[in-house]
Amino acid sequence: MKKYLFILLALALVNCSTDDDNSNYVTNPEATILGRWVMPGFEQTIRLDFTESKRFDIYSVDGSFPTLAEFNAENPQLTGLDWYYEGTKIVVDLNFGNFQEFTPEFVCNNNVVRLLDDNGDVMGAYYREGFDYNSCN
Repeated sequence: MKKYLFILLALALVNCSTDDDNSNYVTNPEATILGRWVMPGFEQTIRLDFTESKRFDIYSVDGSFPTLAEFNAENPQLTGLDWYYEGTKIVVDLNFGNFQEFTPEFVCNNNVVRLLDDNGDVMGAYYREGFDYNSCN
């Protein structure tokens, strides 16, 4: 029995990465738009929070941001913007017949998303809250 426990422990340790290249990453998230994102240059002002079907723009005047649950409780009239995948593109319904379409390109261990237009040009970029954007080349 001890022999099997030792083998399991050894396998678990082999699967753990000690690679220092990942030390700047908050986690190793999936390549998904879901979660909270920060726009470089606007770290103290805005967060974008993507849920399964809604995008919420959360603004701050003092650099602190509520959780999505707190935001929704304080602002029940704000229902967020609908969004969905259309093939590989993300489409955000900005209301009144206006839509934002982009293809997400995940880089830096999926902690940064670049928004690409139809020509493949970068329209903007966001990084996950808590990630050191300056560590991304």
